[in-house]
Amino acid sequence: MNINILQENKSIIPLIESAIQAALPEQYLNEVRLSNKYLNYKDLLIDFENIYLIAVGKAAPSMSKPFLNYKFKKRIIISNESYGLNDVIISSHPFSNENGYFGAKEIENLLKNTKENDLILFLLSGGASSLLADYVIPIDILNSLFSDLMKNGADIFDLNTVRKHLSFLKGGRMAKITKSKILSLIISDVMRDDLSIIGSGPTYYDNSSFIDAIEVIKKFKLDKKYEKIIEILNNPAKYSLLETIKKNEFPSWRVWNKIICNNEKSLKAVEKKGNELGFNVLNIGTTVSGEAKIVSKEIYRKFEDLENNSVLVSGGETVVTVKGKGKGGRNQEFVLSLLGEIKENEVIASFGTDGIDGPTDAAGAAADFSTKSTMDEIKNYLENNDSYNFFKKKGTLIFTGPTGTNVMDVQIFMKR
Repeated sequence: MNINILQENKSIIPLIESAIQAALPEQYLNEVRLSNKYLNYKDLLIDFENIYLIAVGKAAPSMSKPFLNYKFKKRIIISNESYGLNDVIISSHPFSNENGYFGAKEIENLLKNTKENDLILFLLSGGASSLLADYVIPIDILNSLFSDLMKNGADIFDLNTVRKHLSFLKGGRMAKITKSKILSLIISDVMRDDLSIIGSGPTYYDNSSFIDAIEVIKKFKLDKKYEKIIEILNNPAKYSLLETIKKNEFPSWRVWNKIICNNEKSLKAVEKKGNELGFNVLNIGTTVSGEAKIVSKEIYRKFEDLENNSVLVSGGETVVTVKGKGKGGRNQEFVLSLLGEIKENEVIASFGTDGIDGPTDAAGAAADFSTKSTMDEIKNYLENNDSYNFFKKKGTLIFTGPTGTNVMDVQIFMKR
């Protein structure tokens, strides 16, 4: 990893790497034991007649790799990268494409043809909400709606409330369509590991309603622009849309949801590596949410109080209300907003564990005192939401490439 920070601050790089390594899924799937008629995972022993593999999300290929030698009756893998597998349906994130729709229909057809004694091994990870394009409205309108919601600061809970109510698989419907058993092994990319929000909860019950979805669109003052979508949500039966599956109708006796990896594991890995390098580490947990340029300062206040030779690590997912026409992501904006405050013995990094920050090819950005600029320049780049080009010029963008996992973002503050 080549980041143009001062040599004495390079010790932040092993901390960044440890966060990503801890989120790679293969290490958490070696507990799954498959034989001809049984699947054993921790306290579960599930018998089956036929077994199918469905994997959806940014980590779908890497989650599938431990099972490549097993002969499933059928497997469907949907992701935004193939990672060397030749049968991945290449969909799109953060906006959907036609491949994602055809992949969703393929899953629906499989579900309808499985039997009570069959088992579906479902591997779910972040990004599935757009990669699994099981939507009842045209994709170009869908993408326009979600682009507008994101630009206006909608978080994952807002976005997925709407997504679930325009879908035919999300919101527990995938579990209801089939009569077979389902074991969902899940990488969490949401706060509090909310199973109804991760990938919009295809195999978990949902408490939200069509009215809630309408209220999200109204909250961001987009109801006039998307009157057709409001009409669909007000008249779901007319468009063959059913309400999401509620707890009292969810088939919990044959559907198991297990989180195998989350943001907390990455934070603990940073804490461990920091201690090994001789730092005193404060892990404040998966607490980060809200507007990037506001939350960054709140965390920096906590960091300021630490003594020298300390590291603060946090995780979560911020949002950016886009007003400018520049290029950037929430992690890059998080770091840029602190450049007016960073001291000579400090270095800060914020990055997405999936290797992607917003619509850019960087995972995030790092900065130390050598990255500082004039307050006027920082303000101009922030106002134009152009953090990517600022850090590109400075040489402190974090490039990892797609990592094959996704457990939200990690922020690391280091003080020598």
